[in-house]
Amino acid sequence: MSTRTDYGQLAAKLDYTALDKKLSQLAEREPPKTRKTAADLLEPLRDKLLALYRKGWSSGQLVEELKAAGVPVSPARFRECLTRWTRNGSETTKSRASRRQGRALTHRKATGALPPTASPVARSHSASSDGQAGLKFPNR
Repeated sequence: MSTRTDYGQLAAKLDYTALDKKLSQLAEREPPKTRKTAADLLEPLRDKLLALYRKGWSSGQLVEELKAAGVPVSPARFRECLTRWTRNGSETTKSRASRRQGRALTHRKATGALPPTASPVARSHSASSDGQAGLKFPNR
C-alpha cells in the first residue's frame, strides 16, 4: 500500500526560488520533440536537397542517395517534404478529394466546360439499345 504524501511538510522543505529559476530556464528553451519525422531528420539538409531537386535531380534519385547514406525515407514521404518546402510550409498537403476538386476547377477554367462525366444511361449496367433501363430477355 502506498503512503500518503504530506504536502504541508513538502511545502516547508521545497526551495521555491530554485524551482522558479529552473522553470524560467525551461520557458526560454524549446521543448524537446519526442517524435522525429522524416521531415525533422532532413530539415538541416533542406536547402541542399531543394537546390539539387531544382537543378534536375529526381526525387527518386535523391531518395536512393539518402538511403545509401543511411537515411531510410520513402519516395512518397520525400516528395511530401519537397512539396511542403517549396510552399515554404504555408500549407499542409492537400487531401485527395481537394486535389480532384482543384483539377476540375482548372479544367473548367481552361475549357469553359464541366469535366466529362458519363450520362446516367451509360452508367447503368442494364441500359438497353432503346434507352430504357431494364433487363432484356431473348424471345423464345
